[in-house]
Amino acid sequence: MMMYQYIKLLIKRPQRTFFNEFSVEFDQRAIRAKKITKFRELYNLDQSKDLPISYAFIAGFNSLLKTFSHKYFAFSPLGLIHLKSEFEKTFELDFRHDFKVINKVRQDRRHPMGKVIVIETQFFQNERCCLVNKNTFLKKLNSNKRERIGKQQAFIGDTNFILNLAKALAYAKVSNDFNPIHLNNKLANLFGLPNAIMHGGYLGHLVLIEKNIAANKVKFDFKKPCVLPCAVGIFSEGNEHQVFSGNDQLHLSVKVDG
Repeated sequence: MMMYQYIKLLIKRPQRTFFNEFSVEFDQRAIRAKKITKFRELYNLDQSKDLPISYAFIAGFNSLLKTFSHKYFAFSPLGLIHLKSEFEKTFELDFRHDFKVINKVRQDRRHPMGKVIVIETQFFQNERCCLVNKNTFLKKLNSNKRERIGKQQAFIGDTNFILNLAKALAYAKVSNDFNPIHLNNKLANLFGLPNAIMHGGYLGHLVLIEKNIAANKVKFDFKKPCVLPCAVGIFSEGNEHQVFSGNDQLHLSVKVDG
């Protein structure tokens, strides 16, 4: 099923009729207990502990792929750059039971390098909105523009989390994100990457679980791609946590609020 979705994305063409905003709704079946267990095993997360709020991205990923392939989605989603992922929970949501997802898409924001696309995913259970996951993507349309690189920050700490293709494949199996840029070096090269890159979602879950963060509001800012293989560490200061490698390569910033 996931491979079929990616094939649809490969052949998707831009739409002639541009819709600035649209919404799509999906009824989602409960997440299988076996899949949740595999996620826990990947992160060594004990059964007695709650899933991180960021698990919503995995729970809503199928609907996100369907939204990318929707006739109103204006761009080919391949090559989308994930900039941010924000989570806010108002009620407990049990992914072991059926739930509903509404994806609200806005795709008219300008950026010096193309277009910014915001997809707000609302999770409903028992007829109330329990959780919102807002994801921001960049679709590059102007390859001549270069992103400004700010001053690099030095990080102090151990880089004791080893990441490789095997780890990326294990995460793909629990998240259904089989995007080839995460799993195959040669295919990643076609998108201008030196090697396959680790899923940003994997890093986000890692921070929340390793730091035992049980917050109702969290924001992920994806910075620089995490090229595989590598070793990463987590630098924490106050309510901000950063995933880095090589002492000065910042990959992800996580801000916790509440």
